[in-house]
Amino acid sequence: MKKLPLLLLLLLIAAMATATWVEKQYGTDFAYTHFYGSIWFTGLWAALAMGALLSIVKGKMYRNIPLFLLHTSFVVILAGAFFTKLWAEQGTVTLRQGEVCNEMPFTIRLDSFRVAYYAGTDAPADYVSHVWVDGKYNETISMNHILSYKGYRFYQSSFEADGRTSILSVNRDVAGIPVTYAGYALFVLSMVWIAINQWKKKFLKGKTLVIPCLLAFFFLPHLLSARVVTDDSLTVNEQQAAGIGKLWMLYDGRITPVATFAHDFTLKLTGKTTVGRFNAEQVLAGFLFVPEKWQRMALFKVKNAELREELNATQTQAAYIDFFDEEGNYKLARYGYGLSAGEKSPKQKEIEKLNEKIQLIHMLHSGEPLRLFPLPQEGKVQWFHPMQHFPAGITDEDAVFIRSALTNYYQALQRRDEGQCTEILHRISDFQQQKAADLLPSETKRKAEIFYLKHDFASLLFKINLVAGILCLMLMAVLKNKKGQAFSRKIFVVQLIHSFAFLTVFIALRTYIGGRLPFANGFETMLLLAWCAMAAATLFRRKMPLMLPFGLLISGCALLVAHLGMMNPRITPLVPVLSSPLLSLHVSSIMIAYTLLAFTSLNSLFSILFQRRTLEQSREQNLQCLFPAVFFMGAGIFIGAVWANVSWGRYWGWDPKETWALITFLVYALLLHKSFSPKNPLLFHIICLLDFSTVLMTYFGVSYFLGGMHAY
Repeated sequence: MKKLPLLLLLLLIAAMATATWVEKQYGTDFAYTHFYGSIWFTGLWAALAMGALLSIVKGKMYRNIPLFLLHTSFVVILAGAFFTKLWAEQGTVTLRQGEVCNEMPFTIRLDSFRVAYYAGTDAPADYVSHVWVDGKYNETISMNHILSYKGYRFYQSSFEADGRTSILSVNRDVAGIPVTYAGYALFVLSMVWIAINQWKKKFLKGKTLVIPCLLAFFFLPHLLSARVVTDDSLTVNEQQAAGIGKLWMLYDGRITPVATFAHDFTLKLTGKTTVGRFNAEQVLAGFLFVPEKWQRMALFKVKNAELREELNATQTQAAYIDFFDEEGNYKLARYGYGLSAGEKSPKQKEIEKLNEKIQLIHMLHSGEPLRLFPLPQEGKVQWFHPMQHFPAGITDEDAVFIRSALTNYYQALQRRDEGQCTEILHRISDFQQQKAADLLPSETKRKAEIFYLKHDFASLLFKINLVAGILCLMLMAVLKNKKGQAFSRKIFVVQLIHSFAFLTVFIALRTYIGGRLPFANGFETMLLLAWCAMAAATLFRRKMPLMLPFGLLISGCALLVAHLGMMNPRITPLVPVLSSPLLSLHVSSIMIAYTLLAFTSLNSLFSILFQRRTLEQSREQNLQCLFPAVFFMGAGIFIGAVWANVSWGRYWGWDPKETWALITFLVYALLLHKSFSPKNPLLFHIICLLDFSTVLMTYFGVSYFLGGMHAY
């Protein structure tokens, strides 16, 4: 009987993991019908809840109040989910402006709907419906701002293109939501209570400050090789390029310096941010004003031998202009290289990459990305590029200036009249100030963004931290002399502190530039993971000596993943659903948990390979990390559930990312449970290593194999 709860839990974990792959193959409806919404799945959870209740009673947990509350919290959460399944009602309501809807026991009428944009851009910041309820209450519904009335909750779901129709999700869950939230609160209360009790015992003995430091660390932020080019005629000089880079433009949904677009353009084209001794602004200027020379440079090579031979046979070089015929048609398209939707051959993959780069240059020459010229239109500022069709209402003077500014700059450049070139850039800058002064970022923010672009700390730090982490680990394994170990550790501690400081500045700059905490995409969460690893290593290196090399290695690996291009480094505005204060709490909590779990994994691996004599000591170190890791993992999941309930009207939807996060939480919670955790230290460390595969699956595997709602 004692093993029955363990078997039920393992069966549930296997069922949830299987369901995510079934959903990938057969769709969400099939997975819900045969797994998540099935009677047998509900029965498994019910049996687990009954087993937990029996354990509470038989084990007399009420004698230990925080432990009793912890186990009770899971029963309460499951009860809330069961109430939701039995009695919750969900649906949608389509409201057309001026019409009254009386599907509920009250009336609701749409007064107006609008899309709110980030200032001076065309990037949606929110979707807002103004409604009248019961003919007397004027209410607002938007993303992350719900309307609650008589037990019904209304969420902004969608809208129609006419701008006069709003689609709302409606949820009525009188019992499920409050019970579930009570379970979340009990979990947090009990975990904090247990942490305080542990801290008191160990602190009074002078042993550790791990738990309070981690809690403060979590809450404090929320309270407060191309060829060397030597031909100077290829582009403008560095001073002129810097002047171009300082101009404002609308790019990627926000107002940025042209330097940001130049940085991304050069990076996408060449894989680097410089070409020889030319910086990104000079590369962009070269393609704009000296295209006949830059088009013939071999900026990207054809690596596939088969494709290279075919191109050589047609006397085609790996340069931009030679991929087009006299009529401007892309030559590779004439050879019948179709890109299928299925598996691509190496040659097809390279053709796809070449096509993306060439189309990027082609788009630049069309002028479409160069939205440099703001003009007030219909109550808001719109940004125009020189080649586009102007709407009615633009004065002839403004139209002529927009059409001719860059052309005049090109002509002055041909005459080598730098004074005139500088004057034209000043005119463009003055035009931007006159037309959109209130919307343009400050001069300080412009300087900060350009500095951020010029100093890529992340790409440098991954090399430094990986090398330092490997060397530190090797020296700790080889050196037997304590003085030698102490001296080497001091060197790596200094390096760790410097890396931590540089990454902190890098993240702070990104936060200031973007106007938000940088926790919204894969690149940014990798930065946060690296920062957490270095912070933990800095705080706890004396308590756990292996924290030092592990912190360097984990941070180096995280920054390497961010550098490799798997993640997009651009700073973009938040999509409306992410514009919530719960975002930073949710992501921070999960990243702290991942960092601590990575430490336990490395500690287990190192102990198994090099320190078999101290397996028990390493086991205790892992347990010290596992408790806060499970706490932050659980807190992150529950904060995400509350956020989902505020945004979509449901706190749990069995999205693959949600499901695998729950799996990760459960497998590590088992290691903390005395009844299930292996007594054999070697087996314990092996399970720690196996469990970490769920972390990798949750963060990377789901995103790249399963998909889901978390791919913003």
